[in-house]
Amino acid sequence: MWGGEDSAAPPLDKPPMGPNTYYNPITAIMQREPKKDIAERSKPYHLHVYTTHNNCRVVFTYPSGKLVKNGWWTSGSCGFKGANKSSYEAGYQCAVRAFKRVEEEIARPNFKDGGISPVTLALKFKGFGWGREAVQKAFMTSEGDNIRSSVVVVEDRTPIKIGGTRAKKARRL
Repeated sequence: MWGGEDSAAPPLDKPPMGPNTYYNPITAIMQREPKKDIAERSKPYHLHVYTTHNNCRVVFTYPSGKLVKNGWWTSGSCGFKGANKSSYEAGYQCAVRAFKRVEEEIARPNFKDGGISPVTLALKFKGFGWGREAVQKAFMTSEGDNIRSSVVVVEDRTPIKIGGTRAKKARRL
């Protein structure tokens, strides 16, 4: 029965051994085929908000980082001059104009792989100033209603100095 010439069982001169493969979860994930029924999530467009104590700048870019046509606004381009560029109202007007341009981009069909993929948006804030608060408030009011559902990421990219070189002497007035 066991060990005969016509038997398919292995000879018993060695103990039986299992397969020489071990389960590696990393290679198992890499070998797994992607699901075809789930659509790949598109990369988000970026709305960068740079604010300083003297100015506010809003920049709208494609997912690749390239600037969208007519996609930047500053306090000066919105009609504010001098000390008014650092005001709350200047930041608010930049935000309102940016939101209108984002709405136009959302309304335009985005064809990818034969289907329509929704436009998603990432808000990225950098710096401190009145403009930052103004953009946040405009986003939460009626001006931001049409784009609020498209936002998937809100980031704060303000650099925070930890250690580093010695700061300049404080200005005294």
